[in-house]
Amino acid sequence: MITGQLELVFYRAFSSSFKSLEVVSFRSGSVINTMDLSFVSTLSPNNTQISSTLINAASNINGFDIEGSSITVNGISSGGVSHKISLVTASCVVLLSWLL
Repeated sequence: MITGQLELVFYRAFSSSFKSLEVVSFRSGSVINTMDLSFVSTLSPNNTQISSTLINAASNINGFDIEGSSITVNGISSGGVSHKISLVTASCVVLLSWLL
């Protein structure tokens, strides 16, 4: 399931350089997995581009969740959180925090 959905994501994002995706292992936790991505070496995306692609795809993936803050590419954590909220919701949260 992971390979089927994410190969398409990476192919669309890096069509001229993406070669393959292989799920290497699973670990306990919230089902953590390790994947190897292969690219044409002269056109490989950098770590930030890879993690951003995965974070942006998270909302369109079915059957499993991608936690944006837990993505690590080549040992470097993305540190990103992919949550989309409206301006109204954000404003309400700020107002509520001021009141408390």
